[in-house]
Amino acid sequence: MSMTILGFAALLFAACCCDVLKLRIPNLIPLGLLALFALEVLFGAGPQAPSSHLLAMGLALAILLPLFAFDMLGGGDVKLLAVVALWLGMPKLALLLILVGIAGGIFALFWLTLRWLIRTGLPGRRLPASLQARAPLPFALPITVVTLLLQGV
Repeated sequence: MSMTILGFAALLFAACCCDVLKLRIPNLIPLGLLALFALEVLFGAGPQAPSSHLLAMGLALAILLPLFAFDMLGGGDVKLLAVVALWLGMPKLALLLILVGIAGGIFALFWLTLRWLIRTGLPGRRLPASLQARAPLPFALPITVVTLLLQGV
């Protein structure tokens, strides 16, 4: 496994941690993923047709930005999904978006149940932002799981 793939997985893990704890994905994470992709293309065994990967990123943004505009998806999630689409390319874009939608729905049910159980069982405790009542869901978790499955990491 190459160092860029390990860095890819590590940055996705960092996105999950930040999202769960603070409900924010720092801009440095998608930028780091973008830089790792560039290194993989330039020096590694990256894709032979990087234009296909750039097209996947552009299409992902075109699909996801309206969801952000209607407050259905966070800005960090859109950036993370766009850069993941860059890594996976056009052949896996549709599967990525479909599986993230399905995994996100299952995750939402799980997370809302977990949130309710923790809040009722531990009243008055200081909880991470994502476990607070009416907080947005940390969507980096299903994005990461689906991405790592599709990437084969």
